[in-house]
Amino acid sequence: MRFNIELTLSNENIPKDKNRIILSLLKHVYESYDEEYYRSLYEEEKNKRKEFTFSIYMPNCKFTKEEIIIPEKKIIWNFSTSDMEEGIIFYNAVLANKGKQYDIKNNSITINRVNMNKEKLITNDSVIYASMSPIVVREHHGDNKKTWYYSLNEEKGKEIFKENLKYQLLDHFGEERKLDIEEVDFQVLKNKEVKVKHYGIEVLSNICRIKVQAKPYILDYLYKSGLGARKSGGFGMLDLL
Repeated sequence: MRFNIELTLSNENIPKDKNRIILSLLKHVYESYDEEYYRSLYEEEKNKRKEFTFSIYMPNCKFTKEEIIIPEKKIIWNFSTSDMEEGIIFYNAVLANKGKQYDIKNNSITINRVNMNKEKLITNDSVIYASMSPIVVREHHGDNKKTWYYSLNEEKGKEIFKENLKYQLLDHFGEERKLDIEEVDFQVLKNKEVKVKHYGIEVLSNICRIKVQAKPYILDYLYKSGLGARKSGGFGMLDLL
């Protein structure tokens, strides 16, 4: 399920750590609507894998050293999930908070409009995705001091990306789909490295077009749930070309 939500700001300046703001809003929306569901996502299990991703679009924005200036005081928040229950809860939670002001640092956000988007059908064994939010390739060993980020321009980055992709798919589909998952392959068609401020650190990430070969059900899952690390933190949202 895919949605776009129009957010309005009380003033045109927001912190450069923009994903953190949207995550704060998302958590508030869930907690105010269904505390039990919020706890199941964010408190009961540390680092729980979530089957959603998001991206944001800020019309005519300008970046300064520490802030983003949005003259139109409007943000389009795109949200996607492969989980039907997750999508329904998200939609109802956002609707329940429509028109309510949520305060952030030196600003406030109001949910103005909520739209459900039509999803594209995948029937082929290969598709080309365009990233709607940067894709993160991360090598992580359980300690933030042992975390490295890679570019998809590097061979090491492509290797780690493929390992992480297969781990994500095995975690979701299980060992019974292992043969299909082992056949998954990809090709980076175009890539631009970007550094995104995320919870106080700069994360190396990739704005790219990528061709993925896999069974249609796997391609559909990636289209809806996103690709790469930190998906539920505003990275790795995809569109079909």
